[in-house]
Amino acid sequence: MTNNDMLDRLVTTLKRDIAPAIDDEYLKTQAFMASVVVAKLTRELALESAHRAAASADLDALVDELRAGLDGDDEPALRAAFTRLAERREPGALCAFIEALYAARAVIGESTFERLRRCVRGCLRADIDRRMEYAK
Repeated sequence: MTNNDMLDRLVTTLKRDIAPAIDDEYLKTQAFMASVVVAKLTRELALESAHRAAASADLDALVDELRAGLDGDDEPALRAAFTRLAERREPGALCAFIEALYAARAVIGESTFERLRRCVRGCLRADIDRRMEYAK
């Protein structure tokens, strides 16, 4: 039996056996809510590896887009933040790049800023959509 199968059985037991057998309304509600929480966790665990792979692919694509959108005369802190993002490809490096992007806005100009921000927003939107998938 997989972990997800075991959690699914727990959800079913909470909903069909435990909650209906409880007389106290408050405790009955708590049992039903526990089943909702475990069901969400089950879905999240089932999607974890696919979401991790998609997030990695999204960061790879973002780095490629940003590399194409940056030129050699970029603001040094922005270039350094991009280099860290390209090397690490992790959320913390992406946050540092976003901070550097906003800090360099006046130097790089509005059109470059908007172009780079659109790239970043696409990646962040995909992450939000993945998180919402298991929240349904």
